[in-house]
Formats: sequence, structure tokens, C-alpha cells
Amino acid sequence: MTMSLPVPKVAVVSEDSELAEVCARVLRQEGYAVRTAQHSGHAVLACLEGGPVDLLIAELSMDDGSGPSLARRMRRYNPNLKAIYIAKEGTLCTTESVLVRPFTRDDLLKRLEVQPDVDEPATADPSAYF
Repeated sequence: MTMSLPVPKVAVVSEDSELAEVCARVLRQEGYAVRTAQHSGHAVLACLEGGPVDLLIAELSMDDGSGPSLARRMRRYNPNLKAIYIAKEGTLCTTESVLVRPFTRDDLLKRLEVQPDVDEPATADPSAYF
């Protein structure tokens, strides 16, 4: 009898539903179990209904909050949650936890290898949050 490793669970949270679906498709092709949400409230509900996730991929800035604040909320259910944030084009970042638009499939998959665990990404551009 062979035991398989658990499938990593990922939540992709973006107000841009097309971006969320493309990320989800790429991740599913790589064997991840993926849930998508358009805002942080839906992401937390999905976490409560379907169990905690291992990785959060969220917009750095959303109408209802920020990716880092969502990660803090979701860490109540999984303290080991990893987070990757998506920033708007032109954002200057100094951390591996942020993907700046536009990014490629390979960029996304490389970030997953690093799986940073940073609450507040360091950006040189404060407008990335607004």
C-alpha cells in the first residue's frame, strides 16, 4: 500500500476574476487543490467551510482590505499559512513574497518554490496599497 502526500490547498483571492481563474488553472495543472474568491470575506468563508489552506495568493491591495491583513486573519485557522501577494504593475518590491503584474506562469511557479512567509511585504511604492 502506498501513501500519497496530501495535496496542498491554495486560495487565490483577486477582484480580477480572470486573473484568479488563470492562476487557479495553472496551479491545478501542477496538482494543487485551488479555491478562488473575489474578496477577503469570501476567502475566509471558504476557509471555514472547506478547511484551512496552506497557501494564500492575494492582491496586495483590495477594496475590502489588503492581502497581508487577509493572511493574518486566515492564520487564525492555519498558523503555518504561506502567502504570496500580487501587486499592480510598476510596484517596486524588495521581497520574494510579491509578484508584480504582469507575470508569467513560470514566475508564479517559481514563487511557489520559495513560498515566502511574510506578513507585510516591503514595497518602495506606497501607492501599491491604494
